[in-house]
Amino acid sequence: MSAPMTRFVRRSGVARIAVVWALALTATASCAHPSVFRLSSDENNAFALDEALAKRKLPAQPTPVNASGQPRVFVLAAGAPRTIIAYDLAAGNVLWKTDADVQSRISVGGDFIVEVEGKQLVARDQARGAPRWKVDLGGTFVGAAADRERAYLVTKSGNTWWLAAYSGANGDKLWKEDASGQLGAPAAHGGVVYVPFLSQWLSILDGRTGQQLTRIRGIDEQISTLRVTSDVAYYGSRQGVFRLDKRSVSGKRDQSSYAQVKLPAQLERTTYSSDAYDPIQQGYTAADRAHVLWSSLATDTGPMKLVGSGYAVHYFRYVFGFSLDGELRWAYSHPRVELVASEHTGSVIAGVASNGEIVAIDPQTGGVRAKQSLGISQQVLGATFDADGWAPSKEQGASETVAALTSIARDHDARFDRVKELAVIALAKQPGPAVTSELLSVLSDARAPQRLKDTVVDLLTMRHDPAGLPVLTEQLAVHNDYLTGAETDALGPVAKAIAGLGQPDLALDPKHVATALAALQQHLDAATTASPELAWVIAAMAAIGHGAERPALISHLLLYHADDDLGGDAGWQKAIVTALATWATPADRAVLGYVAADPRTKAGLATMIHEALGAD
Repeated sequence: MSAPMTRFVRRSGVARIAVVWALALTATASCAHPSVFRLSSDENNAFALDEALAKRKLPAQPTPVNASGQPRVFVLAAGAPRTIIAYDLAAGNVLWKTDADVQSRISVGGDFIVEVEGKQLVARDQARGAPRWKVDLGGTFVGAAADRERAYLVTKSGNTWWLAAYSGANGDKLWKEDASGQLGAPAAHGGVVYVPFLSQWLSILDGRTGQQLTRIRGIDEQISTLRVTSDVAYYGSRQGVFRLDKRSVSGKRDQSSYAQVKLPAQLERTTYSSDAYDPIQQGYTAADRAHVLWSSLATDTGPMKLVGSGYAVHYFRYVFGFSLDGELRWAYSHPRVELVASEHTGSVIAGVASNGEIVAIDPQTGGVRAKQSLGISQQVLGATFDADGWAPSKEQGASETVAALTSIARDHDARFDRVKELAVIALAKQPGPAVTSELLSVLSDARAPQRLKDTVVDLLTMRHDPAGLPVLTEQLAVHNDYLTGAETDALGPVAKAIAGLGQPDLALDPKHVATALAALQQHLDAATTASPELAWVIAAMAAIGHGAERPALISHLLLYHADDDLGGDAGWQKAIVTALATWATPADRAVLGYVAADPRTKAGLATMIHEALGAD
């Protein structure tokens, strides 16, 4: 302290206090900096966003984050304790296994991985799996992430959220920032870290210093999800997803690289990514088994452009491939068990099943590009892929969409009843008699839900596939027999489906038509055929017969027009009169007139014939 200042302090106690306060304020001002996470801050700034994007050190092509550059997957298996398994996808072998009480997702760095064990963030050496460093959480865990050099951790203490950065090499704390509003789980790549803030902002920070580079405010959509690959960052909500680029500065869907894919109602649990604000989803959960899979291209205009003009949905055991208009292109059904984790690598859709099987699926065709296995007996709880750019080239199996859809439709797991509806709807759009046969098998399955059977009946009626007529005819071979106990298998639905083939623009094989008419007539003449099924049998014969059916129908009318049961049935009356009165020949009209005038004819039937002939 200078001599003048010393003399001034000694002369006045009040002045001494003033000087102390001044020095304290000066010291505080020299070391303090404004909080990163504030309600008021520069946002949606085009210049700042451009600088932030340029600061990222990203690969020219998608590539794994790990220092070896080899595609890997880090699997968490059940047990007491749990087990981490590091697997090399390129070599097809396990790198290492280690027991660890992991309570979070695994995040992948350059030569390390991080995850939560108990109340600590633990970094493990990626080459051996041994612990490298541990730090106390110091609060409630919210989420963690890593890039090649650092690990990032979000926690909550009291009413304050914290974002901290640690050296991946030794666990040294590099910086720590507080927020008085809710932070979501972070994501990182290329030296920057992304953090959702209060569901409205995406904060973008320098991973080295913790300085906020810029932030994006969502104007017409919340920001609650993050998905980061080696070279692209995505953010959004349950409604859709944005690709982070210079157009994100608008904060609006219609001015950004934005995508909102069409999801069938049957896949209602599907999301774009895990919810960054849900602490449960920061561990491996069932939510990982129902999400959209996609890859995108950089674009300066218009909506986000998806690679291959399509996307896929992983839904538990199944993966569905869709075109941009929401039309199903292919389906994959994993044998026996569910896929618990999946990722779009840019070239394939990689998945890990609960039994340790690994599959790579072509996102354009649904064909299997690779199959591998961890070779474990433990149940897989979840997995993190570090496999950007992984593209196994050998095609191991062509797409088997019909088989996959059939497998889904026949699945007896009641959790997937709505998915089965999606499967049969898509199956009915596939050509060929085999599809008709598979749809019919659903009708004969005693364990299939009635709602699904009703859907199949409607689909068979609207299918209009001439190649299916012989298959439908074969289904008519079983007849009711009280002595043997045999029962007609779905006669009404089958006859209804045959009736649907009577379209003017469909060319049916005459031989197939003759065989079908003969089979239908057997049911027409059988005394055991119930009236509701008879109505559809009559309609089917009239639809495909083109006149060849009329002798059998006339004989049937003459036989039952005075019957107390059938003759008085309104459904049967309408079916037989409609079949014979439509395009009736003079001979047909004469027979109908005779029946109407017969005093034995049931009154309702006679009235219906008079009305039909009068309108003809």
